[in-house]
Order: sequence, then C-alpha cells, then structure tokens
Amino acid sequence: MRADFVMSGVAEGIKRNLLMTIALILTTTISLFFLGGALLTGTEIDRFSKRYEDKLNVSLYLCTALAKAPCKHAVTPQERDALTKQFASDPRIASADYISQEMAYEKNKNIFGRGAEHLIKPDDFPPSFTIKLHDLKRDYAATAKTYGQLPGVSGVQNVNDSLNALLQIFDSARTGAFVFAFLILLCSIILMAITIQVAAQQRRDETSIMRLVGASRWMTQLPFIIEAVIAVTVGGLLACPALWLAKQKVLNDIFRTSVENDVIPGLSSNDVLIASGYSLGIGMILAAITGYATLRLYVRL
Repeated sequence: MRADFVMSGVAEGIKRNLLMTIALILTTTISLFFLGGALLTGTEIDRFSKRYEDKLNVSLYLCTALAKAPCKHAVTPQERDALTKQFASDPRIASADYISQEMAYEKNKNIFGRGAEHLIKPDDFPPSFTIKLHDLKRDYAATAKTYGQLPGVSGVQNVNDSLNALLQIFDSARTGAFVFAFLILLCSIILMAITIQVAAQQRRDETSIMRLVGASRWMTQLPFIIEAVIAVTVGGLLACPALWLAKQKVLNDIFRTSVENDVIPGLSSNDVLIASGYSLGIGMILAAITGYATLRLYVRL
C-alpha cells in the first residue's frame, strides 16, 4: 500500500472528526505540559541537591544585645573563646569558622535584591559559628544539645533542615504535576480510544473493501494509529512553548532574585526542550499503543 494512499486516509479521518481531534490535541497538550513540568521540577531538585550536598553544615548563633531568650546578655569575648576551644577538642566537629556581624552583612546584603543593603545593617545579623560535622545526620542532635544551652549561644540550626523544607516544596510540586499529568493523560487515552472507535465505524465500508482486495488487517489499522499519533504530536509541540513560559514565570519572575544570586539553580531553554522531548516521546508511544489496542480489542476491521 502506497504511503500517499495511507496519508490521504489519515487526512480524511482527521477532517471527518475534526472537533474530537481538536479536543484530543488540547487534552494532550495539558497532560504533556504537566508531565514536562514534573520532569523539569525533578531536574531542578537534582541540581539543587547536588549543589548543596557537600555544603551542609550547622550554624551556631551567638547572643546579641537585641537577642531574646535564652540569651541574658550579648556574648562576651571570653564566652566566644571558650566555644572556639571546645570546638577544637570535639571529635564530632571537622571545622568551625567564626562569622562576625560585618561578615554576615556582606554575605547577605544582596539576598533580597539590589538596593536592599540600604534597608539592613550589620547589627541585624547575629554573629555565628559555621560548624562542619564529620557526620551531619548522626551527630547533629547531640551537637545541638551540647552547645545549644551554653552561655552566649542563642540557638543552633541545621542548614539541612532549611534545604529539606525547600526541597519538600519542590518535591510536592513535582508529585502534584505527575498526578495531574496522569489524570489528564488518562482522559486523553479514553478520548483517543473513543475517537478511534468512531472513526473506524464511519469508515467500516472502506476498510471492508480494502480487506476484500487483499489488504492486511495491519494496513487497515495503520491510518487510525497515525491519526492518534499526529494529534498527540501536535499537543506535545504546543506544550513546549507553554513549558518555556511557565519556566520564565516561576524562575525568572517569582524566584528571579534567588536565581540571579545563584541561590537557586536556573533552568535553560535546552532543559525545557529535553523535558518536552521526553514527554512528547512518552505521549507518542502511548498513542500508538492505545490506537493498536483499541482496534484489536474493540474494533473489527
């Protein structure tokens, strides 16, 4: 059977069921958009984790004149020196670096965007020690208990807790995107099966004649499968710019300051293309499988 004959059948089938084909394209676009979004979110989580996995530490904050309980007074030089000596003799601690209020200010003055340095001052940041533990997961609780109640210490924070909170937000977004993608993709598959059944019933006489003149069942089924794949391909291509716009809105608008300050890793257009390509490939495979299964199980050609 010639390719032009097959494609003419495909074009005729799309024309006959234009509204159902448009509905299939739109539902496919939405489902592949959420699937691509979930893949992009996974990429963001992986990069975020790799960037900070070797930088996780414990921050021990010291008391200032403005600090509240358990602080009774600002940390004294003697209390700070005592902490330094205790860190040096603690086998759980690999290193401990002192961060003064001025150093904390210089490090964080641009975290809220350019120009924010005029709204904050060094006194807004407490002095602290950045502590690197040999085993963060095993030793953090004991270290926090040991040093949390010492004179001059206002609190102990595990940076891993803050990162995990942000990662959980990303992970929830990824899970939600996968769930929405699955549900809408399921709707697309059902609509695809209905469209193929309707098209097959409309062209039953044509396919019967083709079988009588020697066409195989596969050849009579091929145009319907191609129609489904074309609809999904169009939906996947429409999902690509939608994903790019979503990436621009989230990372380049909402989290623009964090991305510019390299706190959160960004995503490139190439990442969007890769995610779109994977989601499009998955959609096309599902379309081919759905079309073949529908014709074999529910339609006799």
